[in-house]
Amino acid sequence: MPAWLLSSMALALLLSAAAWRAERTLQRRGRTTRWLWLAAIAASVLLPLAWLPGVLAAMPATQSQLKLGWFVLSVGMLLLLALRSVWLLSHQRRWQKTSLLGTPVLLSGGIGPCVAGLLRPRIVMPVWLSLIPPRQQALLLAHEQCRLAGRDPLLLAMAHAWIVLMPWNLPLWWQLHRLRFAIEVDCDARMLAQGHALRDYAIVLRRHGQYYSGLTGASPIVLSDPLTLRRRRRIMGRFTRDQAANLL
Repeated sequence: MPAWLLSSMALALLLSAAAWRAERTLQRRGRTTRWLWLAAIAASVLLPLAWLPGVLAAMPATQSQLKLGWFVLSVGMLLLLALRSVWLLSHQRRWQKTSLLGTPVLLSGGIGPCVAGLLRPRIVMPVWLSLIPPRQQALLLAHEQCRLAGRDPLLLAMAHAWIVLMPWNLPLWWQLHRLRFAIEVDCDARMLAQGHALRDYAIVLRRHGQYYSGLTGASPIVLSDPLTLRRRRRIMGRFTRDQAANLL
């Protein structure tokens, strides 16, 4: 079984490299890349599982602790995801239903801007939003509407479901990181396709990106890291409006 574990991680690493190269090509053409990384995650899990039954049948009894460790890791990750869901539901009871610029939103004490929920996702806005200019409020709201249109919570839930099956496979976590970044880039392109000015949108990301929640799609590291924000702006600079419209 140790050989199978190493082979599974090696395969995931190769698929990661292939997806990374394909991502650069697709970005230059103004194409969405989120499905590329989701496919890489799924393939990294499904292909090794195809020959797992034979591996388990031939596994010596002395290696049974490997199966136990795998089970513990998967169950632990499931529990963490469940606890996060319970925590989110407990906060939702205190959120106020309101309207922002004609759009129904949930008003939270400090969580957001983000999209919360899986089956019925809703836009969540923090109370401090009233302290920033209306133009920036509109940009943040439009950004979250792009998240709803892109079904970001569902996409990330699918990715986590695959990783739960192999939480020990480290390249899978890097693929998840790249998926999160791809979601942000795709959302940026959607914003540009709707006619929002790059300069205004970049200012909002720089000033308020650190407040985004990692609950349902936005990684705090991906959003608040200055180097990553600069990279996103460089990618946005390559999109023409017609190219960005391909994502709508």
